[in-house]
Formats: sequence, structure tokens, C-alpha cells
Amino acid sequence: MPTNTFFNHAVATEQHLYEDLTVEALRMYGHEVYYLPREIVEEDKILGEDIQSRFSDSYLVEMYLENTEGFEGEGDLFSKFGVSIQEEASFILSLRSWERFISLDANVAVAGRPNEGDLIYLPLSGSLFEIRFVEDQDPFFQLGKLFVFKLKCSLFEYGGEDFDTGTSADLVEADMAYSIEMTLAAAGGTGNYTLNENVTLGGVVVGEVITWLPITRQLTLKDLTKTLLVGDTLIGESSAASYVIEDITDVMTMESSGQAENLEFEAQGDNYLDFSETNPFGEVT
Repeated sequence: MPTNTFFNHAVATEQHLYEDLTVEALRMYGHEVYYLPREIVEEDKILGEDIQSRFSDSYLVEMYLENTEGFEGEGDLFSKFGVSIQEEASFILSLRSWERFISLDANVAVAGRPNEGDLIYLPLSGSLFEIRFVEDQDPFFQLGKLFVFKLKCSLFEYGGEDFDTGTSADLVEADMAYSIEMTLAAAGGTGNYTLNENVTLGGVVVGEVITWLPITRQLTLKDLTKTLLVGDTLIGESSAASYVIEDITDVMTMESSGQAENLEFEAQGDNYLDFSETNPFGEVT
């Protein structure tokens, strides 16, 4: 038997009113967050994984944090490899905000909804979350329409991604990306490098600038594509600054804290491996 024709649960005016109330509630009780779409630079077609990705866009939107008593998950776990922070959060984003501010971004992999792998930066706690699952049917078709997305997220683990969003989320790359520090020679040097610009060697991009101190000529690079040597000339791609490397600080042989054991590992490794050989793990043929 068909439903009663005198009752319609999909009245457009009622849908618009309910959506207005939903958006207003999210703006009243939610938090301002930045949505960062993931851009796939290089993809492994066989395993279906992104070999290299970056985040270059950010959108300020309102989201409601369902975890009213703090983040969920297993929390801080101490293991033999150090402290592992496993926090989870659930954010609610309105369909209207998604369509107005984020959906037209060229980097959105799947149109029409938030994508797994995209990031959410919460300035309130300084936390960066990665979307693991997007629930787009909860609540289930109230008044015959969907109004919100529920984003199940976990704390983001940095894996070499490039961040150029212009927000505080970019600090995760500066803090965790592998980098080298070097002192540049004053003789013959000209100009000043700019933040986040590419640096070239012989016309080939070899890294990206994290910091540049012109007084002491201290340069820190990340995203290295080759091994740099003393005497190499580094040229800024946009600033045209040009300096010769005078000294390179080997951060791998520096103890960054009292708990670090990298020097001990290196000393013990020298007892077993001859790193002066071209192939320390095999025989020279």
C-alpha cells in the first residue's frame, strides 16, 4: 500500500528551514577549522598509494566537534620506539559550507563530498587530523534530504608531504621534515633567499628553503633531491640569490636531546660496517 499522499516529508521550504537551523547551530557551537585538500603529485598505480602529495590550499570553515569531553582513541602510548599519540576526533561539516567553500577546489579527488586523506587543522589545540572515513548518511535523510557530513578522523602522521597553505599547519613540515643546515660563503654571494622558495643547483631543483639568516648566512633546506657538497652554488628560483656552500651541518650525527642515542648507534655501527667502502654490505667485485 502506498504512503499517504496528503503528507509530504520532502517539502522544499521545510528543508531550507531545517538546513538554516543546522548551519546556524554549527556556527554557534562549532569551531573554526581549516580544511586542507590533498593534492596527489605522484601515484603508485599498482598499490593505489600516493608516493608524493602536497597541501597548497586551505579553507576556513565551521565544524562541530562531537567529542565534547576531549579527543577519543587510545591516547598516549609508550613503546620501545617512543611515545605514540593516537587521538581520534569526529567533526560535523554542513553540506552547504562544503558546496560553497571547498567543493570547487581543483585538488578534490572525488567531487561531491570530503575525501579520505584530506586534513583538518584545529587551531584551538594546534592539532592536525587526517580524514579516515566520511559518513554522509547520518542522520539518514531527515525531511528527505542530507544536510551534514560526519568526518571520522585520526591524528595526522607526517610522511614527507609538502605544506604551503599559508596557515600554522605548515609548521608540521618545518618541525618534522628531514632538513640540512649549512653556512654559505660571504665571498661572491648576492641576494636573499625567500621562505618556501625552491633552490637549484645547475638548473635542477635540489631543495626548498625553510629558514634563511642573512647576517650569519645560515640556510636550512628541506625536500632534498640530491646530496649537496661543500663548494656547490645554490641559486634561489624566485629570488635569484646565489651563494656557495661553505660548511654543512650533519644533523644525523648531532644529539638533539639528552634522550637521543644516534651517536651511540653510529659508534657501534662503525665497529661492524666500513662506510668508506662503496658497498659496505657486500664484497667489492
